[in-house]
Amino acid sequence: MVDFKKKLGLKSIEKKVDPVEIYDELDRRSETGPLRPVQREILTNWWLNRKDDKDLVLKLHTGQGKTLIGLLILQSKLNQKKGPCLYVCPNKYLVKQTCQEAEKFGIGYITIDGSNSLPDQFLNSEKILITHVQKVFNGKSVFGIGGKFTKVNTIILDDSHACIDFINESFKIKVNNSHILYQRLLQLFEDDLREQGEGSFFEIKSGGSTTFLPVPYWNWQDKKSEVVQILLEHTDDTKVMFTWDLIKDSIDNCQCFFSGKELEISTYFSPVNQFSTFSKAEHR
Repeated sequence: MVDFKKKLGLKSIEKKVDPVEIYDELDRRSETGPLRPVQREILTNWWLNRKDDKDLVLKLHTGQGKTLIGLLILQSKLNQKKGPCLYVCPNKYLVKQTCQEAEKFGIGYITIDGSNSLPDQFLNSEKILITHVQKVFNGKSVFGIGGKFTKVNTIILDDSHACIDFINESFKIKVNNSHILYQRLLQLFEDDLREQGEGSFFEIKSGGSTTFLPVPYWNWQDKKSEVVQILLEHTDDTKVMFTWDLIKDSIDNCQCFFSGKELEISTYFSPVNQFSTFSKAEHR
């Protein structure tokens, strides 16, 4: 007898890797038509000339279909078996829109559920993970930081300007003037701030919102150990915990500002390499 199972199973269907061909074979909803000319042009150019680039910026006007372009690029990487792929939105509301877009075009995706753990279908390079920038870029990131991180082949930042703004904010500690951290650090640096301008200092103490003073560099360096001890007492506070692991070993490379309403501690530059999932991705 002929074993038809063996006959039928001799060859598996080969997945397309050209993003234009991937789109043509997707199980799309009936109302979706062919790719727009600008989408086809960009995807063809990427496939023929730019797919091996590490860093690539794609700029399109609103409504020209950049989300679909990004999803097709990631699907191409998955079909090539390059490794996990990540689509990062600037906020959780755009995650929902991007998921709806993926469903409309028949592109497989997964999100991070309430357990806050990375799904196996993402880690096994089976589906695109769609998430928001806050999940990836914080000191308690589920993707890890520093030497302990989740390796990803390709990351797409949707609306990169908005994402970059949040990434910069992730290296800052901000508290208002009623927070104990504000009060303790103001007390620590009171003499140093008064030397810069006594009038400005008292305006700050009275809650003036338009006046601000930086802690002088040399005073910050002299008292950085005291700053570390004070911050350590507040690492359970959400105002501190999501930044602490990113700056705890580089307090000497931070600066501090007081206004009458707020205290801000921030790095001089954003050490994005702390987010190894992003910095060590093969394509971004």
